[in-house]
Amino acid sequence: MHASKSRRGSAYISVLATTMLIIVLAAIALSVTTVSRRITARYSDYIGLYDLAVAGNEQALLLLLQALDARRADISRRAWLEVKTWDYVSFVHLNNGLSLGASSRDEFRRIFIEKAMADLRASMGSMFSRYFFKYQLTWGLDATIGIDGHTVSDSYRAVTTLCAAANRFHLDTVIHRYIDGEPGIQAIVDASINWTRTGYMAIILDAYTIYNLESDGVEFPSLPINGENFILFLDEFTLEMVESLRLQIRISDGRREAWGC
Repeated sequence: MHASKSRRGSAYISVLATTMLIIVLAAIALSVTTVSRRITARYSDYIGLYDLAVAGNEQALLLLLQALDARRADISRRAWLEVKTWDYVSFVHLNNGLSLGASSRDEFRRIFIEKAMADLRASMGSMFSRYFFKYQLTWGLDATIGIDGHTVSDSYRAVTTLCAAANRFHLDTVIHRYIDGEPGIQAIVDASINWTRTGYMAIILDAYTIYNLESDGVEFPSLPINGENFILFLDEFTLEMVESLRLQIRISDGRREAWGC
């Protein structure tokens, strides 16, 4: 019995499709193996660079946090003084005190961050070196290890560059590994520093302040009894590193990418 031409054609197509699939899978396997071997071969070159570059970004964050901690209470006070002069300020009960209502709370956050960014910008010159419209921190690390009578030396030189844009900071650390005094592999790790809420700070609303706020039309959910004070809980904010550990390391060819600062 002879198979029909259509059946022979279908069988031929099936065989061809199977063959092509096997070829594609083999090519993928070879490609993955090649990439894996390349990554493994270069792993020892850049794994230390990545960790050190992240540490450079963290160092910049620490300097900013130290400057912020010295100013945080004053910034919160100035932000509150500005919020309470607005035509409408709302309060809600929180624990045994009061908190700003949703809209006033959003405004307080905006004003706090605006003032904090202005203060930090003004103080960055004392923490970093000025580089046009950005700031830089240059640092290095030398390590020597003795193993079985042999000495292994590594030398690293890095520059952490920081700039303020709107309500956040952008930064990166560029680090070189030196081999026998000559610059070898260069790596860059980017990062971004945002604002995050950490909790509350308590301030006292005395009878005089409450009276003035009421005179300006502010409505309290309740009034203090026998001239007692209110405790107002205001949001506290701090700086937090984001993205630094998520962005893939770039082995650079010496060209810097443009920032949006």
